[in-house]
Amino acid sequence: MPVTYSNIIFDNIIETLSLLIQNEFNIKIYYDEHRGNQSFLLTPASDEFVTFLSSGQQREYNVEVSYQLKIGGQYTKNNIKQVSSVMERLKRVIHNNSSYSNGSTWFDANISNIEYSRDEEDQTLLQGIGTFNCNKIEVT
Repeated sequence: MPVTYSNIIFDNIIETLSLLIQNEFNIKIYYDEHRGNQSFLLTPASDEFVTFLSSGQQREYNVEVSYQLKIGGQYTKNNIKQVSSVMERLKRVIHNNSSYSNGSTWFDANISNIEYSRDEEDQTLLQGIGTFNCNKIEVT
């Protein structure tokens, strides 16, 4: 007999995160590679067991959220400011939605860390890469 299941990481976590980003930013979101002058890239990173509950289990999900900006011309402090502003705004959006749908979609959501980098092969690409973390109760 086939097992019944829900694709939690995609249906609840990634789709909801994508919706939040779309509603806040006028920047395209992709799942395979960055495109255009600026874009977000969402990549599932992990799905970890936290604890058993009497009616299910608690799991922690992590998604890498990468923002990339293609700059024209010189690398300036305004370019750095643009990338860091997007990432700071993303942190605030997640903080404001740390418990989504009263915790039924996710709870304890945060951006645990952000790394900034400049592509070594293409010096016109700047990135901010954040780790989105959240918890979800899965009822069995």
